[in-house]
Amino acid sequence: MLFKWLSLFYLAVLGFLSLNPWLRPDPNQAMGLISWDLLDHAAAYGLLSVLLMSAFIKRERSLAVTFIVVLAASLIGFFFEYSQYWFTSTRQFSFYDAAANIFGSVLGVAAFRGFLFVAKS
Repeated sequence: MLFKWLSLFYLAVLGFLSLNPWLRPDPNQAMGLISWDLLDHAAAYGLLSVLLMSAFIKRERSLAVTFIVVLAASLIGFFFEYSQYWFTSTRQFSFYDAAANIFGSVLGVAAFRGFLFVAKS
């Protein structure tokens, strides 16, 4: 039950951070081809996926939950990214940010499932 409430709280934080125009990262900061902004997106949605997996995982339906969590976290990331176009005047939709959100969602679920696999061994 704790992880469900924590997931909802974290989702509210993600929405707040996504839609506030004064929280713009410096686009010039990068590590090669990957910017810190993309790493932030991937980490944020990776954590969201881990929290959702922790809240909803059941042994008998773990594959279905995995698919639903990846889909839900990816859609939430896409929605928040698209919402920037409609609800802010200084931020816009970025395909790269949306892709980083999806990548982070998949990575978070993979890390969670990997941890479960190692813990069972």
